[in-house]
Amino acid sequence: MNDTAFERELREIGENLYRLAGTSPPSLFDPRGLRGRVLMRAMRDEGLRAALFQFVDVLPVLETDRDLARHFRNYLAPHAERLRGLWGRMFKLGGHSMSGFVLRSAVSRLARQFVVEERSDRLNRALDAISRIPAAVTVDAVGEAALSERECDVYLSRYLSLLDLLAANGSPIGNPPIHISVKLSALTAHFDPLDYAGVRRRVFDRLQPLLARLRELRAGMTVDMEHYELKSLTLRLFRDLVESEGHDGWYPGIALQAYLPETADDLRELIDWAKRAQRRVSVRLVKGAYWDTEVALAEQRNWPVPVFLDKPATDARFESLVDLLFRHTDAVYPAVGSHNLRSLAYAIASASRQGLSKADWEVQMLYGMAEPLRHAVTASDVALRIYLPTGELIPGIAYLIRRLMENTANTSILRQTYVEGADLDDLLAKPERSEPRTETPPPAFVNAPLKDFSHERVREEFRRSLAAVRSRLGATYLLDIAGVPPQGAELEASRNPARPSEILGQVAVADVDHAERAVRNANRAFPGWRDMPVSARVALCRRAADIMDARRGELAAWQVLETGKNWREADADVAEAVDYLRYYPYRMEQLDGWQPTRCFPGERNHLRYEPRGVAVVIPPWNFPLAILTGMTAAALVAGNTAIVKPATPANLVAHGFKSVLDEAGFPPGVCQLLPGNGATVGRYLVRHRDVHVIAFTGSKTVGLEILREAHTLAPEQRQIKQVVCEMGGKNAIIVDEDADLDEAVAQTLYSAFGYQGQKCSACSRLIAVGRVHDRLVKRLAEALDSYDYGPPEDPAFLFGPMITRDAQQKARSYIEIGRSEGRLHYLGRVPADGFYCPPALFTGIEPRHRLAREEIFGPVLAVMRAPTFEAALTMALESDYALTGGVFSRLPEHLDLARDRYRVGNLYLNRRTTGARVGVQPFGGTRLSGTGIQAGGPDYLKQFLWTRVVSENTLRHGFVPDEGCRAG
Repeated sequence: MNDTAFERELREIGENLYRLAGTSPPSLFDPRGLRGRVLMRAMRDEGLRAALFQFVDVLPVLETDRDLARHFRNYLAPHAERLRGLWGRMFKLGGHSMSGFVLRSAVSRLARQFVVEERSDRLNRALDAISRIPAAVTVDAVGEAALSERECDVYLSRYLSLLDLLAANGSPIGNPPIHISVKLSALTAHFDPLDYAGVRRRVFDRLQPLLARLRELRAGMTVDMEHYELKSLTLRLFRDLVESEGHDGWYPGIALQAYLPETADDLRELIDWAKRAQRRVSVRLVKGAYWDTEVALAEQRNWPVPVFLDKPATDARFESLVDLLFRHTDAVYPAVGSHNLRSLAYAIASASRQGLSKADWEVQMLYGMAEPLRHAVTASDVALRIYLPTGELIPGIAYLIRRLMENTANTSILRQTYVEGADLDDLLAKPERSEPRTETPPPAFVNAPLKDFSHERVREEFRRSLAAVRSRLGATYLLDIAGVPPQGAELEASRNPARPSEILGQVAVADVDHAERAVRNANRAFPGWRDMPVSARVALCRRAADIMDARRGELAAWQVLETGKNWREADADVAEAVDYLRYYPYRMEQLDGWQPTRCFPGERNHLRYEPRGVAVVIPPWNFPLAILTGMTAAALVAGNTAIVKPATPANLVAHGFKSVLDEAGFPPGVCQLLPGNGATVGRYLVRHRDVHVIAFTGSKTVGLEILREAHTLAPEQRQIKQVVCEMGGKNAIIVDEDADLDEAVAQTLYSAFGYQGQKCSACSRLIAVGRVHDRLVKRLAEALDSYDYGPPEDPAFLFGPMITRDAQQKARSYIEIGRSEGRLHYLGRVPADGFYCPPALFTGIEPRHRLAREEIFGPVLAVMRAPTFEAALTMALESDYALTGGVFSRLPEHLDLARDRYRVGNLYLNRRTTGARVGVQPFGGTRLSGTGIQAGGPDYLKQFLWTRVVSENTLRHGFVPDEGCRAG
């Protein structure tokens, strides 16, 4: 059949479906009911639509009418005119009174449009209604995210109960008649591509009782596809599951998403695999439900967008994938998931072209959507299966929101068909690629993207980097200071904190004589470096950035071994270092040259930035490459010479940094690496009369000492030293009563225990507002308990060791302090070998307690209870520090209050408090957290510069040159 004949047949099928569906809209869009009228108005007002769905999203946790009215007012008062006459009884503009019962009932009725409660009476009623269509069913258990092993067990038990209910119902429709849809990510608290072996073991163990029951019932199970980042892992697990369990006695299947260009290759590989193994599996083909999220995450991460950017491209790919499925029904059983009139007509026409019978394939549609169309499908003698989500109505709200957003979007085929009355010719038109989006000019600075470890290629590259670094262990790293013999300095061993007996290398450490020589070298090199054109310094930094990026795996691998960072943390640290080497040159270009201030006839006034001189850089070990690079790059690109005194536990990483600068071609003496003891070499450099700038990041104790020493004038010192000082934090996250606990628990866990709490930005105080306290603490402890601690070289471990034995002992001592001040709610388990400290969670902590006031720098979290959000803000600010803070809330007025009153350097709303990006979230604090100018921001470079102004009188005996101000 040629294309013209096929399109003609498709048209006939489409017209018949349209006629059979009739003119009545789906119940969701029925304008005769309150629900339909509200949604109709929401679709005409995008602001109202967003506000309405945000309100519905938070509704499950609003327990009192007062809370409900407050949120309703916050979200919907600006849209009151649109709602007038609809919800007048519930929302009175004068007194803002509200009937919680009425509103919850209304939302529950809306939820029942898409979700069925897991009760035998409700489920049987829905199944009976579906069987009368007639259609088969696949059941999905929806609800909260599974953040702990207990929650994964609950998810499994729900499916076992659902299978019993389905078996008791005895529905004879479909092949197989009993069918479930499962998300593998809900079967383990850690569905991470970095830990395939661990994920496989946990998922398969939890699946065993489910598979046994499926075999007893000769039932089917389709693995749902989720976000793109989990796609490869899900596909691999599915194939392994079928290979290890076989497919006798049960019917395995998997869902694929047409909006991913990669799906065509995935489907071909799946077909080839099934044919080689002489198996037949079901494939549910859908368009995809996470388009907005995939695009947003890709743009945030600077990753390639994994989905088609226009709907016609997805529709066209969907059709080609339907053809591919139908050509290989010996290997796959096609399940075509769509509510699109053309897509369904295309599938029916393609099945006819391939000579397929009703038993060879099926259409799948979502419960509660496009009811007229599903009746038209079955009337066309096509097998139909309904995807039936089950669960508690209100907690299942996330699923409801996704369906509502999908159905009421401008691109929704149901909206176009039943609300906007699109022409049948348009509904059945062949999808054509729309015009490509106009490309906007790229910004001058773009963050280096993090590695996407969901790809096997990326994981294998990092394994090779670790192996290459391991092959170089045990080397000796000598001093490279002009005028100092490379031999003769004392050597100090660098050790693996996860395995302290393992020596990674021997590092030559400097003494004060070496420090004196380094200062002389730096002073000698300064004039030439200062006078070098800014463009030349910028070029060197950018060359170093390119080299560092090319050596990214190697530099990250050193961090894994020397500083105990896991794979993602180590890669992120190198990416941040690359960013600094690109961002500060970009900022320096803007500061270069004579810049006019204000000029008058006969007078020119210009300002210029000048480097200060010799800069001493004293970085920390917890961001061993990023902060070292950032402070050094700022000093160098501004025209200062730099002496870097690295943190002892990260000496090898520092040597890696210096090798990058050497390879880039920085002149001798411009940047010197001076490993040494902080109390001797560091103090000597800070006090030195010829040092102009001191850039320090570290503890409050050392930072305050540096400030005192630097501001004490040394004999013959002729300048006031500039101190760039970033110190610690005692950061608090506030979790409001209405917070999304799925997000709050997951993000707090990473904020508090990521890198074992050894970040100045880490959350060390958790302030729970009101009744959220008990549930928050319970879920957080259970989530934390699902993690194991171990050597970060093994990607199975998210959490590793403390940096040194002293750090380990300090953190453990605070656990003992916490036992005396509050209640030890949770204490984790850690290996005996290595510098490990068990994660600890304390409740009953008061603002006066040491656990609430002192910086710990370890995996110890103090939980405090506040009666109100305002009281929580007061608690959060009761600290000597003001570095980072976080708030999880879904009440707009509380978020606005936090923006106004929660005065910390970096405030994070509804996200983790760690992971600031250069140029996006400039980082730094005030009070005793630092000097208030944020790294990676527009003002940071100015701390390494001073300004001078030249004013010129151009009047010449009454002649006024018409020159004005000139930049240059």
